[in-house]
Amino acid sequence: MKYAFDIGGTKIEFGVFDDHGVILHRHKVATPLEDRESFVAAICNLVAVADRKFGYHDRVAGAVAATDAAGVPPVGISFAGGLDPETGAVISANVPPIKGWPIAAGLSDALHRPVRVENDADCFALAEARQGAGTDHRTVFAIILGTGVGGGIVVDGQFIGGRSGIRGEWGHGNDISGALMRHGIKGRQCGCGGAACLDPWGAARGLERLHAALHGRDLSSQEITAAWRAGNSAALKTVDVFVDLVAGQLRLMVNVLDPDIIPVGGGLAAEQELVARIDAAVRASVLGRYDHALVVPGHFFGDGGLRGAALLHDIAATPENGDPQ
Repeated sequence: MKYAFDIGGTKIEFGVFDDHGVILHRHKVATPLEDRESFVAAICNLVAVADRKFGYHDRVAGAVAATDAAGVPPVGISFAGGLDPETGAVISANVPPIKGWPIAAGLSDALHRPVRVENDADCFALAEARQGAGTDHRTVFAIILGTGVGGGIVVDGQFIGGRSGIRGEWGHGNDISGALMRHGIKGRQCGCGGAACLDPWGAARGLERLHAALHGRDLSSQEITAAWRAGNSAALKTVDVFVDLVAGQLRLMVNVLDPDIIPVGGGLAAEQELVARIDAAVRASVLGRYDHALVVPGHFFGDGGLRGAALLHDIAATPENGDPQ
């Protein structure tokens, strides 16, 4: 049995999984943003409820260190942010109380059990590689098209890289200014400080920004894709530009990584026709030959972060999730 958290700026989702990946217990609470004590208390309360429900409470009672409570489920955590690979401290997150805090070590002490922490996109990639669309594939490059653009890379069921604590971030550091100009769109600075990253344009909010820039009308991503499927000319133009931008950057990643499959997570993963358009554009323009779908909706696009967190203790230890070097 494994305990897992998916921590975001709005909510904390907690799940208990059996060894076959079946979820046995699930609960959500609002993310405490005021101070670290409230945040830790919320995590501890969710774990305590599960310990009582599944008969682990007596093993934890009286424990004063992470090694004292033998046989209790370990905890995996998925969160939107990055970790310092040397100290395990949170270096970026949308949850202010945990910034600069070695979260894995701190929660391990509070919960009296092993805790491992990873970026949410990496956790999604792990879930897809081990139990989802990437099962039986060696190289899985999973991408997120949700609030922003993210990604994670898993090879042979393990994360790769990690020297800086950042990997798979294909939405940043690129320059799409030429493509934007070609479509008559003025660029905008990315939240990371970059001048022309894909991230502001390549996810659900990016689709909305594109539509507003092209047509001067604010619509939700769901309204845009619904209009596109209905044949609306403005929405058709917006989706054409969106696919051009996203596929253009994915093409580079495919040529570099040569992945077996690219599962898609985030809100736009539910738009299967849109994912198929991106897939066709990518496969038509990369150097390698792909006779099968490469970019596909992830099996766990709705809860891949949580499921991946439950799998963190099954993979090799890495410094960035709080384990010693």
